[in-house]
Amino acid sequence: MIRTICRAALTLLVFLPAVLLPATAFGAAQVVFDKTVIDLGAVELGDDIDLEFTFRNDGDEPVQITAVRPQCGCTVADFTPEVAPGETGVIHAKVRTSNLHTGKQSKTITVNTTAPGAERVILEVRMDLTASVEILPRPTIFLRTKPGQARTEKVLARSHREGMKLTGVRSTNPAITVRLDPAKASGGGAAEGKGGLASALLPREGDVWVIVTVPADAEPGVHRADVIVETSDPEHPEAVIKVNAVVR
Repeated sequence: MIRTICRAALTLLVFLPAVLLPATAFGAAQVVFDKTVIDLGAVELGDDIDLEFTFRNDGDEPVQITAVRPQCGCTVADFTPEVAPGETGVIHAKVRTSNLHTGKQSKTITVNTTAPGAERVILEVRMDLTASVEILPRPTIFLRTKPGQARTEKVLARSHREGMKLTGVRSTNPAITVRLDPAKASGGGAAEGKGGLASALLPREGDVWVIVTVPADAEPGVHRADVIVETSDPEHPEAVIKVNAVVR
């Protein structure tokens, strides 16, 4: 009986250290990010922002970054694919704001690694986008039509500076015609209280529609133009809408 107890105790002493030692003692990688959230504060709409998230491998085996998935096309990322023990890696990101809208924004990047406990890490970029003149839903228009058929699209132009008025519009290409129409302010509704793009697209007091047309007599081919929205503010006299039209 005593021999059996001693044998069991010896077996426990052999295996107990393996249970108590941390994961890194078994050759595991350990990923530690310096920070997982970057708050950019106020950012001018249309700017491209380059930033980076740094991390280190505190384990004793190499760590691999198997995937980096930005939330949307406005954030492009590249990264250090493998980091040795004690070394540092970087996740590079570029946030393109031209297709976003004003207000507080949050974009995420999902990082997958081979490190136990950090197989999926969420990085976040926060910003408050501002603009003197905002074009919604985005400052680009794509038109496609056939010879002899006119085609029209419109976007919403909005001033964000006190006292600024949107006074006129012109096209740099005579094959593309433009005009302004006052936008009737929305009376509210369910979408207005939810924020985001749905709320931003609801016309407000002072907004105007920018009406862009490829006329029926436009020549076949590709027509490009800058549509210039003119303002009453000498410090911010205009905003630009890029137009690409195909007549084919």
